[in-house]
Amino acid sequence: MTHVLIAVDDTESSVRAAATAHRLFGDEARYTVLNVAHGTSLMWGDESLPAGTPYPLFPGAGVIGGLPLALHAAASPDDVARHHVDEAERRADEVARKAGIADAHVVGDTGDPAEAILAAARDQRVDVIVVGTHDRTWFNRLFAGSVSDTVAKDADVPVLIAR
Repeated sequence: MTHVLIAVDDTESSVRAAATAHRLFGDEARYTVLNVAHGTSLMWGDESLPAGTPYPLFPGAGVIGGLPLALHAAASPDDVARHHVDEAERRADEVARKAGIADAHVVGDTGDPAEAILAAARDQRVDVIVVGTHDRTWFNRLFAGSVSDTVAKDADVPVLIAR
């Protein structure tokens, strides 16, 4: 049985990519649908600031007019990370449902999307990775890079980039 890892985000192109994978590999395949949240902590110097701390834009400027410049939710870092993973799983499940993939194993993760996709492919021993692609300008690609390009370049298994 073919094990397919479908990496998704919250765009319609992800639904199209997942539907394409389902059409190509059929109901006999085993599907893992992965969404990676961008849950990163804000840093001040070399350390992340604790929950509830105002985040100044520059040293000594934590408050303007009695209001903090930014305020992180008063939750523990573990709670914030769990929230990001739960939200990512919910999005993965939504894409799988919209694409008509029954019984998909949904996974949420945080961090760099390309690294998380490659790690999940290794950990789950998938046979193929399916990722969608976005129409982006060359300028945007210059600064943001491309998750699908990185995955295709570094994966140990075939990668299908679906439009």
